[in-house]
Amino acid sequence: MGHNITGTLTSPRVATPGENVRRWRIASLLTRQGLADQAGVPLEHVISFEQNLPLPLDSKRRILKQLWAGKIKK
Repeated sequence: MGHNITGTLTSPRVATPGENVRRWRIASLLTRQGLADQAGVPLEHVISFEQNLPLPLDSKRRILKQLWAGKIKK
């Protein structure tokens, strides 16, 4: 934990799910369109996920499954 300007304790910032998806996508050398194609979801769903906007749970599952499959292959 760190201290902010007023001297009170602050917690470290935790990445959002969308930030993690973006980081994993980039680490997998995938474009947004490439991930959408491989996951079988519209490009807009990948963009929405990365921006922490609402989208169907099935699309989230497909995107995460594709990213996880890419991690296992490496």
